[in-house]
Amino acid sequence: MRELKKELWPYRVTLNSDWKHDITPVELWLGEHLGTFKGRWNVVYQHNRTDFYFKHGEDATLFAQKWT
Repeated sequence: MRELKKELWPYRVTLNSDWKHDITPVELWLGEHLGTFKGRWNVVYQHNRTDFYFKHGEDATLFAQKWT
């Protein structure tokens, strides 16, 4: 299981496998609200879940309120 360095990406929100096949709307929303990939957010795709990592707690909270 891959995890990103906590020093760089201290906040994680996990979406279960239900999102595995239709993650595009989530990534589009992130781009519109938080900017480009690896700027303020990052993602790791797992077999049964997708982990979204954030540099700022406020971003993780906003994301979690929208998508979980």
